[in-house]
Amino acid sequence: MIEVIAGGRWTTIQDRGRPGLERFGIPPGGAADWFAARIANELVGNLPDAALLECTATGPTLRFDVDRIVAVTGGQVDSAADWQAVRVARGSSLAIGMIAPGLRTYVAVRGGIDVPVVLGSRSFCQLGTFGGGFGRPLAAGDRLPIGRMFGHELVVEPWPPSHRLPLQGPWEVHVIAGPQIDAFTGDALERLAATACRVTPEIDRMGLRLKSPGLRLQSQEILTVPMTAGAIQVTPSGGLIVLHVDHQTTGGYPVIATVVGADLALLAQARPGDTVRFRAVDPAEAARAARRLTDWLHRES
Repeated sequence: MIEVIAGGRWTTIQDRGRPGLERFGIPPGGAADWFAARIANELVGNLPDAALLECTATGPTLRFDVDRIVAVTGGQVDSAADWQAVRVARGSSLAIGMIAPGLRTYVAVRGGIDVPVVLGSRSFCQLGTFGGGFGRPLAAGDRLPIGRMFGHELVVEPWPPSHRLPLQGPWEVHVIAGPQIDAFTGDALERLAATACRVTPEIDRMGLRLKSPGLRLQSQEILTVPMTAGAIQVTPSGGLIVLHVDHQTTGGYPVIATVVGADLALLAQARPGDTVRFRAVDPAEAARAARRLTDWLHRES
């Protein structure tokens, strides 16, 4: 068992989520920075779908009842386990503390966190307030059982900096036009790409609101349609909402473009005040971006 001494700002249990259930109103969920989470599990030798902790802004303090192998990835913290597998001795505590640069940090424990599976996943769902062992973020006094989701031996060396994503902006985020691009004037996507957007404090796992000074994207009304992670909605006032992993599954705001899957991890680390620029790409370039991260995950460190 691992005892939670302090829960941190917003610490939840996540894995690879619940893809394919959007038709039932359930978002895919899972780790917001899927790339950092995957590396954390890789470092400690877990299977890719092992559950781990996602920490936001300020991380938890954990006490270990037996020796454990842990790794910490994502947003920068002051920890010996930062981007490498280390042993935490029985009776010792791991304090994650403040996270910066970056917004979200991932803590993997060899064997994974063994909370009940709900609808095919151990992830906490913010939109539905279920899963994650407790149906809420972690709190002091919670106890976390450890499973046996081993996949291979732990990685001895630290994960190389050359195979990590950046942790601070300005962010360049790749997008594919649409699906409601026809609801906007012909140059709307070009004007969006030419505008530096600023991340507001309205950030959670459901999405990010962005300010775009001087940008006015007028659109036609649309019927309520299915939504996906990465969709960039434009509100009637011209505001931008970028949906993330725990997004609502339908929406009535037109979507001018969709963030490619490889870059959703970048937005998971964006903090209020950061600058985001969107760059339109074609599907072939989006596929190349995904392959680059896959190659990093499978390349010898």
